[in-house]
Amino acid sequence: MSVVAKEFDALASKYESNRLAPWYQAHADEMLRHCLDIDEGDILDIGCGTGHFLREYLKDKPALRAVGIDLSSSMIEEAARKSGEAGLENLKFIHADWETMGLDAFSGYNFRIIFCANAFHYFTDPQAASNRLYQLVQEGGVVYVLERNKARSLLTFFWGFLHSTLIKDQVVFYKNAELVKFFEDAGFKGVNIIRSIKKYFWKNKLFTSIVLIEGKKDEVKKTG
Repeated sequence: MSVVAKEFDALASKYESNRLAPWYQAHADEMLRHCLDIDEGDILDIGCGTGHFLREYLKDKPALRAVGIDLSSSMIEEAARKSGEAGLENLKFIHADWETMGLDAFSGYNFRIIFCANAFHYFTDPQAASNRLYQLVQEGGVVYVLERNKARSLLTFFWGFLHSTLIKDQVVFYKNAELVKFFEDAGFKGVNIIRSIKKYFWKNKLFTSIVLIEGKKDEVKKTG
């Protein structure tokens, strides 16, 4: 089991009630406010945690199917339990490592939207992960990544330094330009920062600097 999986296994039971829960839930609110809203089709959430965002997105949308994936088995157990309590039968959860899992696990789905919030900095190969996002989203679909902005946050820069020198794990934080380039190099078009937040003392967090990035996959033009 990876260090990251162990960390989030320990947090799962209180993830929606601990001190930082309002901060993470505020991120979900931002995505709900600024991302594409659809009523039917398939969506995917990578690093779904306990499924709070997906439960909110799927409210009153019985024709929409959603899949959540997370590295932590305890997070997936909590997500399944909470979605069951909410009566959401159109929501499925998978315990797996997004970077190494076989994409055949998603056979039968055609994802119009893929979300990835607060998970990108855990990827061991961000370009390969971006390429997989491009491969999996349907033509004309959209991918959204919400991440911390290292360039506008000394605290995030410091945490990145600690992870690389003392903790020595896989966590790496990126600048906006780096995140955009990962998407563009994967093939996405119209890569844009659609939301940027920089606030002190926001939702029980000392300092917040996050961005929401959108990338679109063009439809292939048919000839003949």
